[in-house]
Amino acid sequence: MDNCEPTIAIDKQSHIPIYRQIQAQFKQLILDGQFEPKDVLPSETELSRRYGVSVMTVRQAMNELVNEGLIYREQGRGTFVARQPMVHPLQRMESFTEDITARGLTPSAQVLAFEHVPAPKEIALALELESAHEVLRIKRLRLANDRPVGIHDSYLRGVYFDQTTLEKYGSLYALLEDQGLILAEGEEVLEAVAANQETSELLNVPPGSPLLLVSRTVYLESGQPIEFVRATYRADLYRYAIQLKR
Repeated sequence: MDNCEPTIAIDKQSHIPIYRQIQAQFKQLILDGQFEPKDVLPSETELSRRYGVSVMTVRQAMNELVNEGLIYREQGRGTFVARQPMVHPLQRMESFTEDITARGLTPSAQVLAFEHVPAPKEIALALELESAHEVLRIKRLRLANDRPVGIHDSYLRGVYFDQTTLEKYGSLYALLEDQGLILAEGEEVLEAVAANQETSELLNVPPGSPLLLVSRTVYLESGQPIEFVRATYRADLYRYAIQLKR
């Protein structure tokens, strides 16, 4: 919906600064889905006229929204609503397919590697194997509605299936559980990394762009580790949320 006409109410008698009121209400409209990504917002001049406030007040509000990543400016074109990142809660171990499907999006994958390889030292340690023990490596580009979101580089011990079967299932975890391998729990480590040449090309971001690297070890009900995966996500499209209690 181009040229959005947001309806907001300003209370000039409030102790809350006017720019904060504008910022908060625009933010809520965006988070509520009243705007679509890439919707064009009215100019600062138009908004100042519409709400009876100064251009500087509107600009201050817009600057705050830019800093939050909710909107962005393009020189000579205007101000646009940014695509909001997908927030992944850490309370439950979900597959990428389950996560993306729950959001109402269509998950898919491009297989970049499907091979049996000697386990590198770090992988062997995570999977409790002797070094150079053979494991199945599956590297995939993960997409949501055909848009690249992340890269999964998985190493699995003691599993037997071919690439055609994996592509038929789509979800690796669904395939494993259909083979009677019940995934019970996982351990994750999150890191911030920069995109190298390969990841920048696959994820369609400039080299050096911030990425989120998630290293996960997955365990069966027996306590035996079955998968070690490095998942690299676009930081502008994917975020993790952790609920803390005291």
